[in-house]
Amino acid sequence: MIAPLQPTDRAALVREFVACLRPLLNFVRRRLRYHEALGELAPGELRAEDVVDAVLLEAVHSAERPAGVSTYPWLRRLARRVLGREIERARRHRRELSLERPLHPGPAAASEGDLPPLRLVDILPDPSAPIPDQALEQAEFQRALARLLGQLPDSWREPFLLHTADGYGLRAIAELEGVSVPEVRRRIEQARRFLRACLAEEYEEAGGPPPVETLFAAVERGEPPAEHQAHLIDRLTAAAAPEGARP
Repeated sequence: MIAPLQPTDRAALVREFVACLRPLLNFVRRRLRYHEALGELAPGELRAEDVVDAVLLEAVHSAERPAGVSTYPWLRRLARRVLGREIERARRHRRELSLERPLHPGPAAASEGDLPPLRLVDILPDPSAPIPDQALEQAEFQRALARLLGQLPDSWREPFLLHTADGYGLRAIAELEGVSVPEVRRRIEQARRFLRACLAEEYEEAGGPPPVETLFAAVERGEPPAEHQAHLIDRLTAAAAPEGARP
């Protein structure tokens, strides 16, 4: 079932979008790392803030919204759609560039994408040692985490990260996801079990996996910059206004 959005609904959604801004920004940032880990995007090719702006403006102008879907999961759907478009655009751009390159560039032209992706065990070989601060800041470490997390279904991964990495309580996550607290708890535990099994396999020869909670608490996260948030609120408010009331 699809319920049409009325102009008054759009105005109310602006307030909901602002409440979702922090988790959405972190969601997009982590998905960018995942696509970088797969080689679908070059590191830094897209900015999380630009993607979030596009998602929220598209949401304001959207004429349809699935009935019964909470705002934050809906915004994630739109974010995946926007990311898909941007990845395809980047792929076409690289294809156009490749047509301009020499046919036989030689061995020195091997790209970073030709190398096998790093695993967590390659970066943190000792599962019992604390994670060094410098490792947390490495893009390679974050991409390895994102690659592993990308194997989880969205419905498990996001509650797990909201709780473990972002510090949200179960009730707050339930409100964001539009599900019950017991369901949030179940999804987090499902994610934890899956990741523990993946890490056990990866670290099989190293004496056991690192603690799941400690490792995934190191996933990158951030707060929306105050200037970006204020500017975005102004843009969303203007976009949500009736046509005759727009400046």
